[in-house]
Amino acid sequence: MTRAYSITLALMVAMFGLLFAATSHAWAQDAAAAQEGQAAGHEEDITGLSVLVTPVARRSIGHSVTATGTVSAWREMPIGAETSGLAVVAVDVDEGDRVRKGQRLAKLNDALLQAQIAQQDAVIAEAEATLARARSDLDRANRVTKGVLTEQATEERATLVKTSAAKLAAAKAQRDLLEAQLAQTEIVSPADGIVSERTVTLGQVVQGGTELFRVIRDGRLEVAAKVAEADLVRVQPGQTASVIGPSGARYEGKVRLVAERVDEETRLGRAYVALPSGTPLKIGMFARLEIETGTEVAIAVPQKALVWREGKAGAFIVGENGTVAFTPVKIARQAGDAVEIAEGLELGQRIVVNGAGLLNDGDKVRAKLAAAEEPEGIAP
Repeated sequence: MTRAYSITLALMVAMFGLLFAATSHAWAQDAAAAQEGQAAGHEEDITGLSVLVTPVARRSIGHSVTATGTVSAWREMPIGAETSGLAVVAVDVDEGDRVRKGQRLAKLNDALLQAQIAQQDAVIAEAEATLARARSDLDRANRVTKGVLTEQATEERATLVKTSAAKLAAAKAQRDLLEAQLAQTEIVSPADGIVSERTVTLGQVVQGGTELFRVIRDGRLEVAAKVAEADLVRVQPGQTASVIGPSGARYEGKVRLVAERVDEETRLGRAYVALPSGTPLKIGMFARLEIETGTEVAIAVPQKALVWREGKAGAFIVGENGTVAFTPVKIARQAGDAVEIAEGLELGQRIVVNGAGLLNDGDKVRAKLAAAEEPEGIAP
């Protein structure tokens, strides 16, 4: 073996040693990382998902009755003409206008009536003159010496006074009639309100009884709600109702009246809910109602605590060891974001209220008590 060969062999051995040392170090690092990963995975299995829980308790839950209905006027007054054969010469209001009691809405042609009244004034003046002359003649007859005028002549003068007075009274009555007809040429509002409909046009010749306007008395609107007969017994005047319009906006109303009759075919009754002043809802609009009928103490949970598995509602109960169990429940009713539970849960049990949808039966969780937050419809 030459010296050069010996040196080369020594270098190859040294390089192999360095390579083996580096490889061993990498293997050690990979093994340590694997051990750490296994430890981390084991820790994750132990701790599980972090969830919020709340204890099952009795709470005061608000009950409500749902219904549907149509917006209508509290009182809608049809206003028409009382006289016939006259043309409309003025229309003072239009649909949507607010009017006051006694305000003129339209005017009919009164020229003929004005002429008849002037003529009747002349008839009255003539009758007054005739009566005055008759009374004067009777006074003179009563003052003269007996024997100058016969008794018959005196009686004739007295009779003339009476007939003249009657003619004057008749003429004045005729004038009053014409004045009443003249007043009917002005169509006025019988009460404060809002004009909901106008059917009259300028120049139209109206007949007696023809409807010209419709006015919503005092501008008050209400919803005539159809209520199922089973719920109708719980609805009382004065209860608060939430009225939901076509746009989804809510307006607070009050039950004004509950009808005494239930339809024999549909088994629906009617409740009339008064709307607040200035509501944007219009007559004929569809509306949904939620009528608050009182409160009752019962087992109730937030709606978000419920999950659906295989078509059944249920909740995840957290055990002492952090394991969750899915328990089916029977829902009694829903009030806002609250759900009244009839069966399935017991007082004091802890149920998951946040993150329940991610769980499976038997999972382990890290439970954190939810803040004292009451969903809509529930009061402690």
